[in-house]
Amino acid sequence: MEEKLESALNWALEKFKAEYIEIRYENISKNTLELKDGTFTTFAGKGQMGVAIRVLADGAWGFASTSRLENLEKAIESAYKLAKATAKAKKEKIQLAEIKAHQDFVKSKMKIKPRDVPIEEKVERLMDLEALLKEDKAIKSTWLRYEDASGEKILITNEGTKIKWDLNYVWQYVWATGKEGEKLAAARDEVGAVDYGWELFKEKEPNEEVAKRVIRKVHAQLQGVAPKRGEFPIVAGPIIVGLIAHEALGHLAEADLTINSPFKDLIGKQIAPEYVTMSERIVEGGFGNDKYDDEGVPVKDIHIIENGILKEIMLNREYAHKWSMEPNGHARAENYTYPPIIRMRNTIFEPGDWKFEEMIEDIKFGYYVVDFRGGQAQLNSAFQVGVQEGYMIENGEITKPIRDTSISGIAIEALKKITAVGNDFGLEMGRCGKGQTAFVSSGGPHMRFDGGIIIG
Repeated sequence: MEEKLESALNWALEKFKAEYIEIRYENISKNTLELKDGTFTTFAGKGQMGVAIRVLADGAWGFASTSRLENLEKAIESAYKLAKATAKAKKEKIQLAEIKAHQDFVKSKMKIKPRDVPIEEKVERLMDLEALLKEDKAIKSTWLRYEDASGEKILITNEGTKIKWDLNYVWQYVWATGKEGEKLAAARDEVGAVDYGWELFKEKEPNEEVAKRVIRKVHAQLQGVAPKRGEFPIVAGPIIVGLIAHEALGHLAEADLTINSPFKDLIGKQIAPEYVTMSERIVEGGFGNDKYDDEGVPVKDIHIIENGILKEIMLNREYAHKWSMEPNGHARAENYTYPPIIRMRNTIFEPGDWKFEEMIEDIKFGYYVVDFRGGQAQLNSAFQVGVQEGYMIENGEITKPIRDTSISGIAIEALKKITAVGNDFGLEMGRCGKGQTAFVSSGGPHMRFDGGIIIG
């Protein structure tokens, strides 16, 4: 396949005058299973093969994709013509930051790749998980979704980049609803990995642990009381901390969004206490882990906030040139039908020094929020998040669970109210939408906010 792609690239170089040509090939086999209350509503295996082409000509982008390799040269020509046509109306010419051209093969770290697991075993896992959930009398309905992929991706460019990936992932989503008397509740759970294969479900996320976690969330709501509305001391668990990092702050640090966000004028300034550091980096088990991005740039660890100072943002080559910064590997495309755009990978707050018990011991009345169900954020860092697991804190002790609640605030203001950063760490796996879907992780330690977050 590499020869065919290189042949098409050489043809394009002879025929067209372009600053940059990028060809990205994918050939992936996917399996999707959905089990709803004892019935498999989806049972699908499909192949996904195609090529994405980006051409930069006269300072403008052109993009085309095709699932038919015999049309590869025609697709390149289409992308080139689109770039030329767009360039006529473009006032500001696009330029790319220079990078070193890499030639590499990225091996999968998985022990057991999903393609090596019989479909019967995948079916059995979902059925077993459903049975474990429904052993609890309060669980009335379940919906389980499993997806995996195995295949290859190849990137070649006119600059000499040539990278091949052994591409694999596994992903599982659970939605369960419960009822006790007239009370209703629902809980979600999501796990996934690119570095762990089927061993994720055998070693790290066995069915018993997943079921126990989901059932705990449902019962916390069924037994919960409505919280008081207001601004109280809040201790946020790693999953909520990660959500704030990703939704309310992370998007502001994506360079294409930074230019329209409060972060634009805050780079280099103190925006949080000095004991607060927020990173975008490779994390063990992270769903956003990779060696290179979809422009062939090595993925680099960055500190968005370092010791309270806003330091770095996520860049692709185009925005790295605009900001006069080094590209750091954040150009990602969902698949060959999309051009790469700036995306998060693993967005986390770094651990601090506090033990959990120390964080809550002097709270006379407050709340401990553990997990979320849905949420939204704006480019001014305003956020509102549904809470699917939370508890009261009374006189330094975790007491009653709470239900039917959400938290909201302005994240940039809430950062200033962080008074303690835990010495632990947790990670949430999920998907991020920004016109395209990307697998991401977010997380951090427990953190205490003395103001800045409203509950109710």
